[in-house]
Amino acid sequence: MVGIGRNGRFGDDRVQRAAEIFRQYGDFIRAIIGFQARYRSEQEDLFQEFFLVMIRKPIPIDVRSIKSYLYRAVVNHILDSVRLRENYHRAVKKYAKETRIPINSHPSGNVLIDDTEDRSSAIAYFARHLQKREAQALVLRYWHNYSIKEIAASMGVDARTVSRYLSESIRKLRETLAT
Repeated sequence: MVGIGRNGRFGDDRVQRAAEIFRQYGDFIRAIIGFQARYRSEQEDLFQEFFLVMIRKPIPIDVRSIKSYLYRAVVNHILDSVRLRENYHRAVKKYAKETRIPINSHPSGNVLIDDTEDRSSAIAYFARHLQKREAQALVLRYWHNYSIKEIAASMGVDARTVSRYLSESIRKLRETLAT
């Protein structure tokens, strides 16, 4: 098995193994996500993110029941995603409290900053801690409520790249707000 190469990418065999799992069990994975996910709008994102999980952490060779393993892995991934989203909302609320920028909850669950000027200053604050593409993906996702597919089309990149940008930006923002 090939690990991460010098260019920061995983070896082709991991991608091929994940693709094969998704060819064989994609409908099963979608069914689990459809049953477990809170919102229909997040199901495709979870499906794509889980593909990346399967690349990073392939199914061990000694697993007897792949379906059982996948079920547990998908449920754990969804739980982790919910935790990450909740941590993100807490971080935004902490930032809003520290900067005295009012926020409210959007019906879809995204946290939005009320005033456009305050929103722009918050985005500018966050963007200083991110690379340009990460900031762009974050703004499109959490300010304009674009889906992963819409962001990918808008930025001219693959959906997996968008997921990576978002993961990286949220991780960096978490670190920034924790200090």
